[in-house]
Amino acid sequence: MTKLLETGLYRLIEGRHGRFLANPQDRYMGKSMLTYGEFSEQEWTLLNQLIPNGGCVIEAGANMGCFTVPLAKKVGAGGLVYAFEPQLLVFQQLCATLALNDLVNVQAFNAGCGDEPEWLNLIRTNPAVLNNFGGYSLEKLQAGQSETRVRVEKLDDAVDPPRLNLIKADVEGMELATLRGADGLIRAFRPTLYLEAHAEDAPALIEHLQALDYDMHWHLPMMYNPANHFGEAKNIFGGTVSFNLLATASERKLDIKGARKVSGPEDHPQTWPKRTKDDD
Repeated sequence: MTKLLETGLYRLIEGRHGRFLANPQDRYMGKSMLTYGEFSEQEWTLLNQLIPNGGCVIEAGANMGCFTVPLAKKVGAGGLVYAFEPQLLVFQQLCATLALNDLVNVQAFNAGCGDEPEWLNLIRTNPAVLNNFGGYSLEKLQAGQSETRVRVEKLDDAVDPPRLNLIKADVEGMELATLRGADGLIRAFRPTLYLEAHAEDAPALIEHLQALDYDMHWHLPMMYNPANHFGEAKNIFGGTVSFNLLATASERKLDIKGARKVSGPEDHPQTWPKRTKDDD
């Protein structure tokens, strides 16, 4: 493992896709970057196939930039990435990482994404205490909480892209609101959508995508990659996977390999029958 900086709150490392500022107290993204030099590489393997050089991407919930950096490098100088991250300290971490990689084709926003412009509350976190910094959801403001307020934007109002190939959203339950706020962009450009979808949120999300005439597949990338950048054999994440919906405009007829087609609103990986040895 190559660490360029080992003092202070963050660690600067040379990862698979570039230089990253990683927080050792972040139990998922930060820990993965420090241990493996990458995060959810199986997820990136799929995303890499969905965007062309010169393309345009919206990333809602960019976090520390694990995907922002390779996305920006893939679309290249003629492309553009719009990255939204509501947590102030994580946003600052993201911006530092973008600068470290000389990425001038990213427009970064310290904001959340939703279906109407508003101010929401986000729990204030201590970056020096072990936590999952990507696991916080936005909530309605309560009295006396203005010091933690975060601006939420409709994507239709926040950006005006010349083209749009992909919307990636990992926004802790606000995926549907994000899509509603991007309705004009989706209808105009028919981009591919890659969305985190927990069991409680999936039915409404799937129904919305069906109404937009999108085909959907479940993509379940493992957190641990045996062929990781640092060659680390120890699996610190066990069998942890992400539950992601890959949605493609029906007219595109993409050949999706390694993903299971969604059968309907009640179809979620957590409801699938457990496999046994007799199933093999």
